[in-house]
Amino acid sequence: MKGCKKTICVLTLCLAALAAVSCRIGVEDGPDMKIGSTLLVYMAADNNLASNARADIEEMMKGDVPYYFNEGEGDVLLVYADISGEAPRLIRISKDSYGAVNQEVLMEYEEQNSLSDTVMRSVLSYAAELFPSENNGLVLWSHGTGWLPEGYYSKPYSVSAGGQAVPVQVMEDPYAAFVKSFGSSPDGEMDIKDLAEALPLRYSYIVMDACLMGGVEVAYELKDRCRYFVGSAAEILAQGFPYDKVLGCLLDGSLDSLKMACRHFYDSYADQGATISVVDTYALNSLAEACVDIFLSTRPAVSSLNMSMLQRYYRLNKHWFYDLEDFVCNLSPSEEMLDRFRSAMARTVVYRLATENFIIGATNCFPIKTFSGLSTYVPNPENSVLEEYYKTLAWNRAVMLVE
Repeated sequence: MKGCKKTICVLTLCLAALAAVSCRIGVEDGPDMKIGSTLLVYMAADNNLASNARADIEEMMKGDVPYYFNEGEGDVLLVYADISGEAPRLIRISKDSYGAVNQEVLMEYEEQNSLSDTVMRSVLSYAAELFPSENNGLVLWSHGTGWLPEGYYSKPYSVSAGGQAVPVQVMEDPYAAFVKSFGSSPDGEMDIKDLAEALPLRYSYIVMDACLMGGVEVAYELKDRCRYFVGSAAEILAQGFPYDKVLGCLLDGSLDSLKMACRHFYDSYADQGATISVVDTYALNSLAEACVDIFLSTRPAVSSLNMSMLQRYYRLNKHWFYDLEDFVCNLSPSEEMLDRFRSAMARTVVYRLATENFIIGATNCFPIKTFSGLSTYVPNPENSVLEEYYKTLAWNRAVMLVE
């Protein structure tokens, strides 16, 4: 799925120094430049998604690419591409005065872990210094495993009575290469708490072009880092967003344009399976306030839920992603609590689309009978490993789902 850090401090300092002296394109004039919108696509593709990353960059070059400018107003499209077999680089894609689309390398890096919080912050900060804008969009492109702790999705484990980690048997996924914590690389994955800390700006929006990231836990962790959050509760096929169609929408960055980008995404996968939603992060606190009352008053009901009846967004036996509203309704809160929750959900999820089924291959599928726009963890059955980690998430601190 679309990963960790542990970058040596000396390497980080060297990279920072390199950024300061070796690639000063436009930095001196940066504060005086008037930039419309800046879109940065951060591709952590030092993994089995390398060919898909290259294909998506080619798609971008066929889309509504902004014209190059030296001074004056204009939009900027940047791509940080860490692709397996290639040196990581930050590039600008633009049209010249003749309409030809070009790639300009702004910075080429030594091999580095792009899923390190220090590396990500360095890249994003440098891009913001080059092209300062009040309208910044960010696409995070890689594998994705939602809110789960690093490595758990692929290698879940439990704790024995003696305190030892015991691997949990999971089904091998025959379609793992067809779908795309944030990120995955040979160096690990990135915890969503570290992801939030790595982001140097409050973005106009963040789009997660990665699997299973459309959960309330992820959105709440990033709520102070963006106004709008776009993600999929289910997996995303490896081709990701159709960038030739959505590029203009993302550069515009308005709510209506984000909705249109989601529509293009949905249309691209209508016959295979897709979930996508736009979340207004300003409303997440009111959603948390509605949920905490429900969870505290209905806690005993969680352990008695018939989990097979809940709307799920996972394949195989990776049962950590269920529909938030379906979960809440099955707890049977009072009508007053339920009305308050639904009102908060309506303000939070401002756009959502889902197909009737999610299908990969002949047998890897599940129906989508209801879709609220956000997934959630349900602590049934109990899982001591996940629940200890879940307690550290901002969402759980706000709603007390896990005590």
